[in-house]
Amino acid sequence: MSWRLHGIGASPGRAFGPALRVEWDIVSVPHRTISPEEVDLEIERFQGARSWAKEQIWRLQAETSERIGPVEGKIFEAQAMMLDDPDLVGGTASYIRENFLPAERAFDWRLLELRSRFADTAHVMALDRLADLRDIRFRVLSRLLGLAEGSVLSSLPVGGCILLFDELTPSLAVGLGDKEVRGLLTATGSRASHSAVIARSLRIPCVVGIGPDLDEVQDRAPVILDGATGRVIVEPTETEKDTYRRSDVQTTARKRRLEELAHRVTLTRDGERVVLQANLDQPDDAAGALEVGAEGVGLFRSEFLVIGRRTIPSEDEQYEAYRQVAEAFPRHGVTLRTFDIGGDKFPIFLSMPMEENPYLGWRAIRVCLDLPDLFRNQLRAAVRAAAHGRVRILLPFIVASDEIRRTREILDEVSASLDVPPEEPLPLGIMIETPAALETVDLLAPHVDFLSLGTNDLTQYALAVDRGNARLVDLFDPLHPALFRMYGRLIEAAGTQGIDVGVCGDLAEDPIGVVALLALGYRRFSLAPPSHPEIKEVVLGVSASDLSGVMKGLANADQPSDIRGPFRRYLEETLPEVPELLARLSAV
Repeated sequence: MSWRLHGIGASPGRAFGPALRVEWDIVSVPHRTISPEEVDLEIERFQGARSWAKEQIWRLQAETSERIGPVEGKIFEAQAMMLDDPDLVGGTASYIRENFLPAERAFDWRLLELRSRFADTAHVMALDRLADLRDIRFRVLSRLLGLAEGSVLSSLPVGGCILLFDELTPSLAVGLGDKEVRGLLTATGSRASHSAVIARSLRIPCVVGIGPDLDEVQDRAPVILDGATGRVIVEPTETEKDTYRRSDVQTTARKRRLEELAHRVTLTRDGERVVLQANLDQPDDAAGALEVGAEGVGLFRSEFLVIGRRTIPSEDEQYEAYRQVAEAFPRHGVTLRTFDIGGDKFPIFLSMPMEENPYLGWRAIRVCLDLPDLFRNQLRAAVRAAAHGRVRILLPFIVASDEIRRTREILDEVSASLDVPPEEPLPLGIMIETPAALETVDLLAPHVDFLSLGTNDLTQYALAVDRGNARLVDLFDPLHPALFRMYGRLIEAAGTQGIDVGVCGDLAEDPIGVVALLALGYRRFSLAPPSHPEIKEVVLGVSASDLSGVMKGLANADQPSDIRGPFRRYLEETLPEVPELLARLSAV
């Protein structure tokens, strides 16, 4: 009989295969003491092992940059920086001198203290760093203990499997690139963890943050996972297996069918024009967006320039990244979101405070306005890149008009400082991702040129549900009646103010979600390139007027199923020729 696990979808895609638990670590470090005469030698051994580990990390960084990408390679800069941490280096040396411990024991004790410090906080960034610390521990102790080098991944079975990890470290994640791995399940981690970033780059479906329930999965047990929703089926029934297999068999033929739609104008059956743009995490994603026919970039996240970095990105480095994307979409344009740091995304070069509620703390526009030099650098680079295409600026986490006014002052200042100032100011928009912003659109809209609905954070803040908490996954529903009403009020308010509004949250990647938004009147969506073909097929196959009719019976909906149900039935009746879509709609 099948049973289910719930985690956090960290890398999209569905996978089916036998489970295989990967156990790895240095089990224990032998306890012994040293004589005072051996202290200097042990400190020298520790420094030698630390230097060797740094060399290995820099080698891995270079290989990762070449094989996967420079953004992924920068992840290992964080580990190299940890090995230079005065608390780690000085603390280890003190244990050797004062407690007469050998290098391996002193290092392990100090690292254990640091791990405990991180583990005692609920801060996502701190918890994600545990995997980096484990990587460092394994590398340094292996050297100090004289253990033979080898990979726990060298004996994976032929034919592919679903790998289970208590904690997946970046070094292990990088090593999966040339293995027959169908999917990943981890007990710990978040969507923003370094390992999850690598899994997405390798296109390996991944669900993280499952918790201790992952221990209940037996080796070789068949597993189906969905890396987009975070749903996992263990010991699936024959019916569930057949559903997955039919979907898998149809993928190749359907892929060809969807590729034919890529460059068709996106119109509903009754002629309503819809614009499908791309969400990009880094410049190299632009090629994939062009392949699926994206009409520009509705959300270009800029955090790749700062996360995992130990130095502030220069203006020129940012300019080159923004220019690359602007030149890729000269006709449709690019919407660049300013640094959305804080919450679960912290650059190493900033001394960010530990906060009880980081998602409600110093983040996004608050950080940028408090650090004007960092913000000025980014805005100046964006204005320079606009000379090569059409660039718009999007501000995250706005709750007051003063934040917009202060940004405009900086934007005007950097524009005027250029040798060739732009002829027109760059369009400036804001994310609508807090109830405060949504309820004051009439006050904010006069100060901006466009709006972008961020359904992910708005769902989190409106429902008081942490979107990274696997235990609350069933409560995190962007089609909750309260949110559905909010979306309706926003599109109405934007119309009254005469301002363009689009959607860039994950709801636009859900077939039911996108038709619900179409029914409300939304016509501009930005989504990850892999989701484009399916969503375009949905839009081409539905009628906006029909969807308006479906809306009429939803005024008194009091739970998400009351909203999802009618739109789902409409899709099933309207698009019966799309079996893979219907299989996805039928999945839990």
